[in-house]
Amino acid sequence: MQRRSVLHIIVLLLFVDVPIFAQFQIVKDGKPKVEIICQDETAAVNKEAADLLNIFVERISGTKLPIHFGGKRNAKCIIIGEKMDMADEDGLGIICRGNKLSIFSGGGRGAIYGVVHLLEKYMGVNYYAYNAYTLTKSKDISLKDIVVYQTPAFRSRQTYSYGNDDLIYKNWFALEDHQGLFAADMWVHTFNRILPFAVYGKQHPEYYSFINGKRQPGEHSQWCLTNPDIFEEACKKIDSIFKSNPDMKIISVSQNDGNNTNRSCTSCKAVDDYEGSPSGTIIRFMNKLARRFPDKEISTLAYLYSMQPPKHVKPLPNVNIMLCSIDSRREVPLTDNVSGRTFADALDGWSKISDNIFVWDYGINFDNVISPFPNFHILQKNV
Repeated sequence: MQRRSVLHIIVLLLFVDVPIFAQFQIVKDGKPKVEIICQDETAAVNKEAADLLNIFVERISGTKLPIHFGGKRNAKCIIIGEKMDMADEDGLGIICRGNKLSIFSGGGRGAIYGVVHLLEKYMGVNYYAYNAYTLTKSKDISLKDIVVYQTPAFRSRQTYSYGNDDLIYKNWFALEDHQGLFAADMWVHTFNRILPFAVYGKQHPEYYSFINGKRQPGEHSQWCLTNPDIFEEACKKIDSIFKSNPDMKIISVSQNDGNNTNRSCTSCKAVDDYEGSPSGTIIRFMNKLARRFPDKEISTLAYLYSMQPPKHVKPLPNVNIMLCSIDSRREVPLTDNVSGRTFADALDGWSKISDNIFVWDYGINFDNVISPFPNFHILQKNV
């Protein structure tokens, strides 16, 4: 009799609708079932994240979700932009449980990257290029329970493809613009932007490269980095830039473009000879700036004549090195040619004295920029 009762209970349970996973219904029968709440209405990144989510909700289901800022929440909602401590800058968190889907941010663009992760991993959206994407259309959108935390492996990542200004593409692949990272868009080759030779050249020729027995002010001339006066003048300008951009933390103070404009005076040459590379005077100068602005970050170039690291001085933690493979052949992997191996040696050398390095690689043929240049076969090897 007891066995028969147990059997009856098992049979009954087979016909009871008990969901194994909870379902968070976003859209049902083509109608929105939740609203989006942007946690901080002053944070434009949260609104951008909400709009991105809505773009693909509409493309999937044909309907949009209402968006509100802060304030009262409905029983079921998607909250975008709450801060979290479990991820660093640009990190994300996604928790879908019960009546709430929360997309957290560790700071920066974390809310946007959280939306992208949700769309790609849990809503079946793949994005390839402008207006080139795949998804499955449906009048119903629902999610199972989700718990995800992530922090990007790279602090900053950029790619440049001329003519491609698609914001969705950039957000999808976590590609930053330098305007959003560097104060006043001061990034690479900034000597002349910080202290224009047109302003300082005539009155202060001693600020510039010593070539063929005399100072040579010019747009591509370099600074005399052992001159204390140019250091103080640069500090004044950098201070004003940061005060005008209080939310920005990093600025590039870096050599002008050109390979034969760094001829040194006696003082600079003595330092560079001791350090074994023209990067010696550069890093000493940047370290002084880093001490003057300890809560900021000073980025500089290891480029052309300054690619090799110095032998003795080490960059301070808030000095960023942007190492460039400008002289390497680009039709073959870096490891397959002498110029590439020289760059790899430089990278190894800088890595021994700094943990704060950006790498700039060139996937382009500067001899003819508009002609096809097959490079898919080398990109992964270089990375």
